[in-house]
Amino acid sequence: MAFEPLNLSSRGDASLTIDKFYRLRVSASALRDLAITQFTPVVVSVDVENKRVGLVKQDLAKVPNAKTVRPDKRGYLGVKAGKMVADKLALSADDLPARFEHVGRVDEGAVFWNAFELAKD
Repeated sequence: MAFEPLNLSSRGDASLTIDKFYRLRVSASALRDLAITQFTPVVVSVDVENKRVGLVKQDLAKVPNAKTVRPDKRGYLGVKAGKMVADKLALSADDLPARFEHVGRVDEGAVFWNAFELAKD
């Protein structure tokens, strides 16, 4: 019997995840594609209707009255952000971990959000 090579898909696509501990994490490829570092203040938003999470750099967008968060060296935006996103999208502990795939930029008036849509199982 001959060996047959497996076609393993790359998991290197841009995404966000919320793990069982409600930590919101930006993937390494998303950090690279969006040019986000530990020192970059970002704004997180939620589109409940389309089940999307939006990220934008505060220094580019200047979103008024928005709280910013900076990713740590592993790409985590924190538990507070993860809990708020899960609450807004009605994700229970049974729905976690949840993965959001990058779908591109969405124009919301003067702000171009990088949108991440909840992935289907």
